[in-house]
Amino acid sequence: MVKHIDTLVEDIYGVLENGFPEGFDLGQIPDFGSRISDLVISRFGSRDEVKPTLRMSNIGTPCNRKLWYTINRPEEKEPFRPEVLMKFFFGDILEELLLFLAEVAGHKVEGRQDEQEIQGVKGHRDAVIDGMLVDVKSASTYSFNKFKNHELEENDPFGYIDQLQSYLHTAQDDPIVTIKDRAGFLVIDKTLGHICLDIHKKKDFPIEKLYEYKKEMVSREEPPARRYDPEPEGKSGNLKLGLQCSYCDFKRTCFPTLRTFLYSNKPVHLVHVEREPKVPELNTSISTNG
Repeated sequence: MVKHIDTLVEDIYGVLENGFPEGFDLGQIPDFGSRISDLVISRFGSRDEVKPTLRMSNIGTPCNRKLWYTINRPEEKEPFRPEVLMKFFFGDILEELLLFLAEVAGHKVEGRQDEQEIQGVKGHRDAVIDGMLVDVKSASTYSFNKFKNHELEENDPFGYIDQLQSYLHTAQDDPIVTIKDRAGFLVIDKTLGHICLDIHKKKDFPIEKLYEYKKEMVSREEPPARRYDPEPEGKSGNLKLGLQCSYCDFKRTCFPTLRTFLYSNKPVHLVHVEREPKVPELNTSISTNG
């Protein structure tokens, strides 16, 4: 029986509840193992530095200043802590697991990691499932709910929509993508295990112009203006970084006088100190991600 993407999530849940369906080809399991092996090699293999470039995965970065730093000053990026790298690796494994479970459930998965290109900017889509372009994500419970509730159109801090629309744009002449007017995010909550498929319609806008602008912007000698302003920190008169800037890998480049204070629930990054907080201050030589 030919499966349709509308039943993808419930079919994956069915595999988790009931095991392999009748007639499942066990020969698919070594292929899954091979892809996990490739992930391990990619994550822990060669650490040779590769010069960052514009990619479909970063073209939608909301803050142009961050994107400019990424391309032009990569050496100033804060290094990821080991636990953050573990989180990324775990997410990669979960995303491969989702695609494997989709295959086990009888859905047609093809076009894995096919290279795409717009205006010389390249990227690799995740997969095409039952003729629909699909981008696979793992997310925290908070972020997962944005996909589940279809809130990304109004709240897209990582530029995922532009990435999905880019892949959908290049898919218009791709014969394996038979659904041309929409694409979806297949997302797993990496804390609770919930799965959802968040489908978005194709947008009618000149996406090539977006790419032309981004290419011109990162080629400038100086970075663009800051996108986000500091926020008041209570009634102290202090100013802190907002959520977006707090998680930026270039926050100390963007705000050279930044000071970080270790409150009980999280670090707070202050750009102006009117009243000294009565909590420990983090040594500025130590990087923090968030």
